[in-house]
Amino acid sequence: MAKANSNTTSYRTCFLTDAGKRTLGDILSEAGFFDTDLKTSEEMAVENFAKKILRKMGLCGEDPEHSWLSPDNFDSFIQKLSELPNK
Repeated sequence: MAKANSNTTSYRTCFLTDAGKRTLGDILSEAGFFDTDLKTSEEMAVENFAKKILRKMGLCGEDPEHSWLSPDNFDSFIQKLSELPNK
């Protein structure tokens, strides 16, 4: 279990810096996280990998606390991401 906490901390340390937030937003955008019309299994696989990064950060979209993690809400996502503590 300690490994999971260590991973979460490492991912948050990396992606919750100013540059990391912009980079994460770009990765998610390129991966189709904000697209509502993914069609191919390849597109969905790339999006799922992006979601895995969020899970490793402790940000799971299935948790009601993280309902702002919606594919059609890029601006809100970036704003909320900037409000997260870097822990």
